[in-house]
Amino acid sequence: MNMRRALWVFSTTLILVGCAASPYGTPPDTSDPWELVHSARAWLEKGRPRGALPSLHQAQRELEGLDPEEREYRHLEAAILNEYGRVYEMTSNLDEAELALREAGRISDTIPEIRPLAFDIHYNLSTVLERQERPGESCASLRRAHATIIDLGENPSPPPEGYGGHRQAFIDQTVMPRIEARADRIDCRL
Repeated sequence: MNMRRALWVFSTTLILVGCAASPYGTPPDTSDPWELVHSARAWLEKGRPRGALPSLHQAQRELEGLDPEEREYRHLEAAILNEYGRVYEMTSNLDEAELALREAGRISDTIPEIRPLAFDIHYNLSTVLERQERPGESCASLRRAHATIIDLGENPSPPPEGYGGHRQAFIDQTVMPRIEARADRIDCRL
């Protein structure tokens, strides 16, 4: 029995050390916080939230070197919090996800020109609230996301904050079907 336990401890240690030493989640070699945020998003798009954390931690450190009074600081801070919210949601840490996304939303509300990020934040918050079985609050957040995306269709936001040249196709083919599906699930009239 002791031999089995010793073997289990040894193999577990090897796995943990191997995972810690692997390049999984290694942030890019850059001090550009936006590159780090995009790196984190790439990990999240692969369904690997823990891989996003090193890039987000590095982006947070780079953010601390910026002037908090600048618009760029607040925009970046909201983007980092949004991605942390996504990490927490994907790892089922829903209370932390809600806190991060609410703070990101509070910041984004002070910067009207970052509407694509505001859409993402409110949509992600709606996801968290739906998973917490709070359909009324999820609906309210989904309505804000829906209103923002409608506004973006009528008054496009230029890159880098916008969705780029394929904006309308992305909205029509990806965003709206997701919003409508969630609205149906939580019985939310948009």
